[in-house]
Amino acid sequence: MSTGRKIVFVIALMVFVGSLGAILNHYLTGWRAEKALTDLGELKTEQEDLVTDKGIVIGKYVDLYKKNSDLIGWLTVEGTRMDYPVMQTQRDPEFYLRRNFDKEYSISGVPFMDAQSDIFKPTSNWMLYGHNMKDGTMFHDLLDFAEEDFYQEHKTIKFDTIYKGGQGEYEIVAAFYSQIYPENKNVFKYYNHAGLTGKKQFNEYVKEVKNLSEYDTGVDAQYGEQLITLSTCSYHVPDKLGRFAVVAKRVK
Repeated sequence: MSTGRKIVFVIALMVFVGSLGAILNHYLTGWRAEKALTDLGELKTEQEDLVTDKGIVIGKYVDLYKKNSDLIGWLTVEGTRMDYPVMQTQRDPEFYLRRNFDKEYSISGVPFMDAQSDIFKPTSNWMLYGHNMKDGTMFHDLLDFAEEDFYQEHKTIKFDTIYKGGQGEYEIVAAFYSQIYPENKNVFKYYNHAGLTGKKQFNEYVKEVKNLSEYDTGVDAQYGEQLITLSTCSYHVPDKLGRFAVVAKRVK
């Protein structure tokens, strides 16, 4: 092999090794983040409720609350990896976009609730955000609801607020693709409806999301019922503008 070819070979090998290392590091970082959140589940132990200035924290969430009082709830979708704490920081709404439960930098972040979704006030829609991670973690599995067959086997979502009286099971109303429309005022922007305090706004929201839904779930919602909307990124449109969302109503 000539000297020139050897140099090209060495450079190509270095690029390959570097790329492989980057890929492995990406998945290792994701695994560590996922394990850290999984380990948090072990802190859910039955004990006495805790009275706080916000409300009564249910016993099984007390240790988690003491570890980080930004915790607002816990989300579970049976048959998926989605079994995570949900955070909320109303003064800094996207604080957990790139931070873990311990408030350290993390590319995958932690699912969090929109600042306008206040569990202590009569808001009818709690909006939750989570990353669509390529390693399958966070809200990646949410996109499986685009398929009706998957929905037929996973019709409910469990979401507990950590405070007494906030535990519930939610029945799916709609699952749909959307995108961010920064300049189009005529397109329905579901992500701007993270509160829903009035009957007219509530009914319009339900109507719009059902129209957008990939299939008819046969489930409707009436004003006075609590909704939850899960939102994540989708790559069906370029420039990271795509979104996928699932809306469900509380039934228990």
